[in-house]
Amino acid sequence: MRRMPRIVMLAAVACAIGAVGTASAHVQVSPTVAAPGDPILVTLLVPNERPESTTKVTVQVPEGVIPFSFGTTPGWKRKEVTAPNGSISELEWTGKLDSDGFVAFQLLASTPDTPGTIEWKALQQYSDGQVVSWIGDAESENPSPVMRIDANAPRQNAGGEGAAGTEPASAGGGGNGGGRGGSSAAASSSSSDADWLARLLALAAIAIGFAAIILVVRRRPVQDASQVS
Repeated sequence: MRRMPRIVMLAAVACAIGAVGTASAHVQVSPTVAAPGDPILVTLLVPNERPESTTKVTVQVPEGVIPFSFGTTPGWKRKEVTAPNGSISELEWTGKLDSDGFVAFQLLASTPDTPGTIEWKALQQYSDGQVVSWIGDAESENPSPVMRIDANAPRQNAGGEGAAGTEPASAGGGGNGGGRGGSSAAASSSSSDADWLARLLALAAIAIGFAAIILVVRRRPVQDASQVS
């Protein structure tokens, strides 16, 4: 028999011990649409909807989602709960959120390879012990944050080495060249052309000099030997 996820069990207990009033704001996840198998930046936005302070937020990691990096939220501490296979099954943040505030938790995670809808089920615990369970459907008072995995969605490649189709700046290339390699080749070619031009001008100057000397010598009057005595 498959065990019920801990976050769902806690939500059931929370509903049993006391009903919470109608929410004026919902826990949200962004982006709401993402490409399959894509590393993305996930933001979980948690507003405070009661007079008491929020002290803990627990999020169930959807199946197929692989978190690999986490943002730092001032005033909050993060804890990961791992499944038997070593994957992260839940994320828990503890801190203090005032009644008129909100907090954003961010992480980098790879999305599932299969298109579909995934839920970021969450529990929001307050300083008086009350728990709001954000695990319902879209029509409920406490809907779970939903993300749609769509093959037509643009890819983020968040935390990746660069956008697809681009080459590193240091890479060379044929044709028109690429990055610094193309620039270096163009600069080298320009320098070579300038050297050859300078050499040609120097040779032309030397030739003109010799021609001028020969012309001067030919024009000098030759004295008759009979006049020299």
